[in-house]
Amino acid sequence: MDFLKIALLALLCVIGIAIVRQLKPEFAVPLTVGASVVLLLMICDALYDVVYTLYAFADRANVDGEAISCVVKVVGIGYLAEFSNNVCADANCKSVGDKVLLASKVAILFCALPIVERLFDLIIGLAL
Repeated sequence: MDFLKIALLALLCVIGIAIVRQLKPEFAVPLTVGASVVLLLMICDALYDVVYTLYAFADRANVDGEAISCVVKVVGIGYLAEFSNNVCADANCKSVGDKVLLASKVAILFCALPIVERLFDLIIGLAL
């Protein structure tokens, strides 16, 4: 990942949005969202390599793919929720951002349920 490109693009976007906010405030929010999406897409290219490496580690360690998949989903949900919350905060819609965070917590809970279920099955198996 070329962090320098991402950082420079972010700084240029912030400067451009600050100028637009003074001249045409109604265009500032769409520009902010657009810049955020472009930056997120640049980051997603690097995330593919990270996820691929995690699955390779899991294969070498003979770890169940479902557990790694759950970890990847939880991390993805967390990052996406934080991103969405920040965009909502930039648009002065903090209450909507709070609902996004609540929804992400529920989604993470549902994602972790199969692992919790296997943990309980293991505990019950040891108790018998």
